[in-house]
This record gives sequence, C-alpha cells and structure tokens, in this order.
Amino acid sequence: MISVREMLKLPALSGSYLLAGQNGLDRKIKYLDILEVPDAENWLAPDEFLLTTAFAFKDSKDGLKKIITAGADKKVAGFGIKLGRYINVLPEQVIQIANSYSMPIISLPTHIPYVEIIKEVMSKIIKSEENTEKSIEKADLLIQLINDETETAFDELESFGWERGTPIRIGLLSSSPCFSDEEISLFRYILLKSDLDFILASQQEDILMLLRDTQIGNLYNAIHSFESRLECKKILLSLSEPRPFSKCIRHCLYEAKIAIKIAKILGYSSYIIPFSDVKLLSLILEHPQIKDLVLVASNMLSPLIEHDNLKGSELFETLKVYLESGRNQQTASSLLNIHRNTLKYRIKQIEDLLGNQYLADQNTPLLWLAIFLCSTLHNKTDFD
Repeated sequence: MISVREMLKLPALSGSYLLAGQNGLDRKIKYLDILEVPDAENWLAPDEFLLTTAFAFKDSKDGLKKIITAGADKKVAGFGIKLGRYINVLPEQVIQIANSYSMPIISLPTHIPYVEIIKEVMSKIIKSEENTEKSIEKADLLIQLINDETETAFDELESFGWERGTPIRIGLLSSSPCFSDEEISLFRYILLKSDLDFILASQQEDILMLLRDTQIGNLYNAIHSFESRLECKKILLSLSEPRPFSKCIRHCLYEAKIAIKIAKILGYSSYIIPFSDVKLLSLILEHPQIKDLVLVASNMLSPLIEHDNLKGSELFETLKVYLESGRNQQTASSLLNIHRNTLKYRIKQIEDLLGNQYLADQNTPLLWLAIFLCSTLHNKTDFD
C-alpha cells in the first residue's frame, strides 16, 4: 500500500491539490475505484481511494456530506474530485466534515483521464507490495514447502497468519504466451482489490498460488476480471482439492498440475478447472495400460480422424463440443461459430461414419472417454 501523501507526488497527480482532510494524508491506499452512483455508500471498502466528478451528487445538497461520512465509517483512504464538471466548489460544510474525520479530499485536474491515474497509482501500489520483505519471504517459504515441506517453513508461515489446519488450495495459473511481469503485477493488484489472502510464486512459466478455500468465490470473480483486462490472451486456472494446511502442499501442487494438464489435453484455452472435476480422468492417465487404451480409442474414432485429415473437416472437434454442450445444438453451434444447420449436417456425418449406436445417449460416457484418450495422443502427452 501507499499513502495519500505518496500518491500526490506521482506524475499522474501533477496539478492536484488538497481540499480538506490534511491530517489524513498518511492514510494508506490499497486500491482505487470510480464513484459515480448515488448509492455508493453501500459498497465502500476500507483503504479504497475514490475518484469522482460528483455527477451523482450534483442535484443533492446532502449527497457529498453523506458519502464523506459513510467513507469515514468504512475507513476509506480518501476522495479525489474533478471540480468544474458538475460542481464548481466544494461546499464549506463538506470541508468541515472531511476535516473532522481527517478524510483527505483531493482536487483532481479535469484533463487527466481516470485510467492514467489508476494505472500509475496501481503500479506504485503493486511495486510496494511486491518489494516488501514479507511478500518476498512468503513466496520463498512457499517454494521451500513445495521442495521439502520443512517444519521451519510451516512455523514461519504460521507467523504470517497461515495456521496449520486452515483449509487451503493450491492454484496454477497458465497462459500461452506466458505472463509478462506487468500482467503478473496486474493479477496481484486484482487479488488485493478482491480482498483475497494469498501467496504468489513463480512455477516455471506459470503462477503458483496458495489461497484459503473459503475465498474461492472471490477468486473466480478475480480471474474473470483479470482475463477481461488482458488483450487477446486466454488463461487457465487449475485448483487442487481443499486440504488442511499441513504436509499436503506437494500433493496439492500435483493435483493442480494434473488438472491443468487435462485441461490442455481437452483443448481448453480459457477455463477454471478444479481437480475434483477431472479426478476420474486423472486416474485414467495413471493407468498402467494407458497406451493400449489410447490405441483402442483411436481405432474407435479413426473414421472421424481420417475424414478430418482427408477432407479438412472438423468432425472430431464438433463431436467434442457437441458433447461438452450437453448435446444442446444452439450452444454447440455458437461455440463452434457455425450455423445450426451446419452443425446438424456434421452430426449426420458423424453418425454415418461411426454408426448411430455410438451417438446414443447411453454411450456419451464412452464417447467422452474415447475423445479424451485421443486428445492425449493429439497433444503428445508424455505417459512415462
């Protein structure tokens, strides 16, 4: 985190000045957000710095007073207002209230876009978080646990609030191409803004995460927010099963690795995949006769594969997406980006090549298994 005082020294805040709350300049900022709705007091959060044009309060004499009071109650870091857009002068009563709560109110230059302010402050916050001794030490301890699960590492992490017995998960975040340093910093910021308790470390080209099982719902929202901010990049997140924080870290990492391996085998480019969803498939991958099983599956689906190779068609992928969609033709055609009639034609081709019996509902598990096994061959999965 950084203080309001430190934020004011950043280039993006050049021309800004203090309107009220001088005694609160050392309040810490964890993240920034934009405030342009009248009911904002319902979702204010501690350590949050709010940027606004005061549009939501232009017709309300008491609106600004209420939001400053609510901000003090919620322990927000402060407010930045663009005067001249909807209000020209900060009312004296608002200044008095802000001073009484030591709540900083900053006048922001109207010509500087919010995005520039947020980007620069966010970068400063992330760097301060990444460079703290605690963050570096926690990442080192996590890697140490992955390597040998020493008692000392457990004891030290316990001093950071990671008590033994706490339900935890290990997550692996993967992308192709791999994440840049700037993207990892963005991800860290989004996790902080989502109020998640986490430890991040590098695991080859992926991001390794230790997090509390009770926060999984928030994590899903954070992942979707992260992906929406990436340009033309899809991400995969695998999650181990929840286990008490003790000597289970390496097994949790194994589950996360297997889950992401299976996601890639199945061709997922953007997906959140808990190990519990692929546990059965993981057992198949570990089968001592896996190569023989792959051969049987390849023979079973060879008419589709040979047709695709010869004609340049996409019957194998069509069957896979059709089954993934629960045989819902509208969903499948949308995912495949084809007309529904084209999908019907392809399904008829698949039936002609494989035989009607294979596409019967009762054979869906068999088809799924065959598709998975053939996909391991297509993705050159190492079984050794």
